[in-house]
Amino acid sequence: MAFNRTTRHNKLAAGISVGSEEITAGTLTGKFLDLTDGSIVTVSNRHVYEGTPGETKILQPGKYDGGTKPDDIIGTLKRKVEWDKPEKMPWWKRIICMLFGWLLEEWCTPSKKPNHLDAAVASWEPADKLRTLESGVYLDDGSILKVKETCLGDGILGKVVWKAGRTSGITKGRVVDDKAKVKVWYGDAWRIFEDVVLVKGIARGGDSGSPVFLLTGDEPSDKDKLCGILFAGSTKYWVHCKYKYLFSELKVRWQP
Repeated sequence: MAFNRTTRHNKLAAGISVGSEEITAGTLTGKFLDLTDGSIVTVSNRHVYEGTPGETKILQPGKYDGGTKPDDIIGTLKRKVEWDKPEKMPWWKRIICMLFGWLLEEWCTPSKKPNHLDAAVASWEPADKLRTLESGVYLDDGSILKVKETCLGDGILGKVVWKAGRTSGITKGRVVDDKAKVKVWYGDAWRIFEDVVLVKGIARGGDSGSPVFLLTGDEPSDKDKLCGILFAGSTKYWVHCKYKYLFSELKVRWQP
């Protein structure tokens, strides 16, 4: 019998159904260390953990897969990466714009920082205390592979990677652009992402949040390295954010 990634699991690891109470379902990226306070947390896409920090509950499985409150709550949204954040002006420019902004409207309009990441972090506070959060990622046979290493996500053009998704499970792909710029529709607005990775490989609806690993051999192994988080895809290509931005912008670290 094939491993069911969409059901309720007492032992949680990367690659299974998850979602906030406000969305349908996506994929659990995995177990991470929150660098802001040293706590153990879970991570997925921002659009998978959609909601209000400090209030919105996270369910496993996601609501589309039967997850309900309060029994399937595994935590609360802590924070999400900011999108389209304005660049901070240097002090001298702020002064000029205060004095002459009416003449220099375009020059004084803050530019936006590039978006690099679609991700959010949630506390680990399961309603059912018998549930555990495991390091590693579920393979298609139901075993958990303990991947210990990470890589920034740079310099992988032409390399083979693999992901573990709620819908399509383990699939491989080849990196065709490791410095891509893409535009993604989020239902209410287009958002442009820079320095992301384009992979020729299969991803389907519900695979958002899938952890992506750099393959070192012929098949997934504990020698592989976490290199990113998938946030968009199709039957031909997927796009993932680089691990370095999970570390630098979301302030989390993969917990081996």
